[in-house]
Amino acid sequence: MVKLAGIKFSETSLPKYFIDEGLELKIGDACICPVGEYEDTGIVSSVEFRPSELIPSPPFRKVLRKATEEEVEKWRALKQRERNAIQTCREKAQKHNLMMKISNVRFDDANNKIIFHFTADKRVDFRELVRDLAATLHSRIELWQIGVRDESREVDGYGICGQRLCCSAFLKEFKPITIRMAKNQDIFLSPTKLSGCCGRLMCCLEFEEQQYKEITTSAPAIGAFVKTKNQEGLVIERNLIAQTCMIQDANENKYNINFSQIEEMRQPEKAPEEIAEEKEEEQFEEEPPVEE
Repeated sequence: MVKLAGIKFSETSLPKYFIDEGLELKIGDACICPVGEYEDTGIVSSVEFRPSELIPSPPFRKVLRKATEEEVEKWRALKQRERNAIQTCREKAQKHNLMMKISNVRFDDANNKIIFHFTADKRVDFRELVRDLAATLHSRIELWQIGVRDESREVDGYGICGQRLCCSAFLKEFKPITIRMAKNQDIFLSPTKLSGCCGRLMCCLEFEEQQYKEITTSAPAIGAFVKTKNQEGLVIERNLIAQTCMIQDANENKYNINFSQIEEMRQPEKAPEEIAEEKEEEQFEEEPPVEE
């Protein structure tokens, strides 16, 4: 069994799991953990045990040590500074009538710099806001516009699958997600089913895209005419995972068959507008990158 500690690095963040190796952590303990290339202070919010065979690969990182009282006080003071800075930035943005949403803030005390991340529907002229914040907070100010996917990664959360958001859990980079991926997988095109917490198409549509492409190369399309040893008709439904489809003959009788039973297949001809639409979808990126 492996002892895991769920660590929260802020009051509003979700816990991230680390291995407790001999530290005997309890709920409420403060500890130092590796986060990216740096170390951060967090509070233990849960403790649980899991069989070693259920630990993912690569495994969870280990808690480095328990935090000292001085480190805890410094961490709490930093979080209070972050809350005050975000509130100040929001008030100043409203004062300057800027349509922007402040996501988070990061302090770089070594360079006397404060970095704000924000999202907006379009480019924002924040030069006056930067000068106002610099005069109020007495630091160099940087404002970085990020996309809604980046915001979801930073805020963290759980998807409709019940698992932690992929962008926060393990994704290192965002790949273009298109509606064509959903069509290739025969997913019902419902915005509520295909959209993630960020409001964009879910990143997981890309995970099995290549496998579905390989399957569809030999699978009959909806509307295709197929012939087996005993039946023939048009495909009206198909299940790519089960490798089955339902055909309807001239007398409107329906049969379920496996792809392996098909002896002859004639795919439906595509209209010119359908071909043009597919090419456009292949080139369409759901969320173009936002320049800083």
